[in-house]
Amino acid sequence: MMKKSQDIIGLPVFSIIDGRKIGQVKDMVINPEEGKVDFILVSNGSWYVGARVLPYKAVMGIGEHAVTTESENLLTTINETVNANDLLERNIEIKGNRVLTNKGNLIGVVSEYGVDEDTGNICNLEYKTADDESKIEIIEADNVLTYGEDVIVVKMKNGNSNDGSIDVIHEDAASSAQETEGAAYFKQRQRQYLIGKKLTQDIKGSEGNILIAEGTVITEEILDLADNNNRFLELSQCAR
Repeated sequence: MMKKSQDIIGLPVFSIIDGRKIGQVKDMVINPEEGKVDFILVSNGSWYVGARVLPYKAVMGIGEHAVTTESENLLTTINETVNANDLLERNIEIKGNRVLTNKGNLIGVVSEYGVDEDTGNICNLEYKTADDESKIEIIEADNVLTYGEDVIVVKMKNGNSNDGSIDVIHEDAASSAQETEGAAYFKQRQRQYLIGKKLTQDIKGSEGNILIAEGTVITEEILDLADNNNRFLELSQCAR
């Protein structure tokens, strides 16, 4: 079942074992590589003073009136949880972020997003169109290429706007040049971010051989190797 972020943020958080309120959902912490909510930020009244995080996998349920978890012991401070702290420092926001197509066109600003209640996976994005802010369009999460700090990059595909895909706009020579420039810019930004990180699993080649081993520190050469073997996207999703 999908929930909109506005239906989750602001809900009280209850401990099932203790039978009491242990905080309130202040925000959700996004993992941009996996396109999912990794943590829920829980406030006890003072923002960032005593704010704690609850792993999304520790959420038992998200109802109309509350979020439930087994015990308050599952909450940790931000500084105690390295992954949550790293994600927060990256400052990846979805609401209010601009939507850029891989063709290099800014098409709107995200106003809402849906989350799978069971997994935390982002299901879709709603955005106000650049041409008409009163008009809302929906992008399915499958069409999102990058959840970035400055923009969310989405792919354009042929299809009817009613099927949840983004229509391809007729392009002239200028827009084709813009496509090349825009795609190259974001690829370079992504490469810069990945350098120095480690792989959390093996990357295998087309014949099943290990192309890049788990634990490898990512360098320019490693990125080129992945790119040349059509494994760049897979590498980017396995880097921490």
